Amino acid sequence: MSRRRACPRCKTPIAGYVDQCPSCGLDKPVALPWHVYPVMAAILAAAIWLLLDLDEIARALQTFRGG
Repeated sequence: MSRRRACPRCKTPIAGYVDQCPSCGLDKPVALPWHVYPVMAAILAAAIWLLLDLDEIARALQTFRGG
């Protein structure tokens, strides 16, 4: 369910997050919500974590579990 927001320049209703207003051509008329940036940071951190040496991670987990 997407809220329709108005372009700050021409007040045309805009659905979703578009790059330009279809009426007046204003760049980025609707800003991304604040929670997009922490989610992108978490995805990037998970990708970096997965690219690390998994053997080292397994050894660390075994010592943490007491094995």
